[in-house]
Amino acid sequence: MSENLFQNVISTHARPDRLREILVHPENLPLWDEEIIQVVPTVATEFQLTRQPPALNEHEDLSVTATADQIIYHSQGGRLAYDLVFSLATEATTILTEELRVTSTGGLPLPLRLLAPIAQQAFAQKLHHLIALAESSREVLS
Repeated sequence: MSENLFQNVISTHARPDRLREILVHPENLPLWDEEIIQVVPTVATEFQLTRQPPALNEHEDLSVTATADQIIYHSQGGRLAYDLVFSLATEATTILTEELRVTSTGGLPLPLRLLAPIAQQAFAQKLHHLIALAESSREVLS
């Protein structure tokens, strides 16, 4: 059972395939999330992430699932287990929706309802960094 904690939506001129190219490779995370200091592949679609302390999840295991219009990061092994769902839609521009679904809250220092607005703001900031990367010509892993 999961609980939808928040949703961020952003419009960009970046091509959907460019966003997808960045997102399906978590090795690109340090390029747009300054808290991520290490991404270590463990198997084809699984990774170990390390964040700068203090972080809610300083270490976590991440797996990636991709469909035609969604990329989902499944996180376990930290104090907060979650699915981060990126949905891509194309209208006049590309619409990227980011939704955080909490799957487990073992050991959280705050109630989830107090954590939600703080997390939403932090994720929104990272989403803007992702868009800046996608709109640039900077090389990414693909």
